[in-house]
Amino acid sequence: MRGFARVLAVAAMLAVPATMSAQFGHPLKGQWSGGYGKNQENRLLLNFDWDGKELSGVINPGPTAITIKKTDIDYSNASAWKVKIQGEGKDATGKPVTVAIDGTLENIGAYYKIFRGTWTQGTVKSEFAVTRN
Repeated sequence: MRGFARVLAVAAMLAVPATMSAQFGHPLKGQWSGGYGKNQENRLLLNFDWDGKELSGVINPGPTAITIKKTDIDYSNASAWKVKIQGEGKDATGKPVTVAIDGTLENIGAYYKIFRGTWTQGTVKSEFAVTRN
């Protein structure tokens, strides 16, 4: 009986990490925060969701939220994925605005991942950097 309890305990300990990693799903899924612009002075919050097939979500949730319309992910480099995201929303004055994010997802195997690259809003282009919360 004692041997069976040990085997059961070891099996339970091995199962916990497997279920923990399964809960996160896609490495981009979750909330990301950081900024864009010179010295990242503009606040940036990304909420990504993964349905098993594609990434969806919003950029800067709230009255001027930008809905993600399209994502392209290049998985060819296992340590740093190339990610392109296009979104549409409205600016502070209510005018339509298009956002394009072209970046690299780094630290894919770690919980605190980094996503950085180029942020384009309308005709304005700047650098962005966010980390997973």
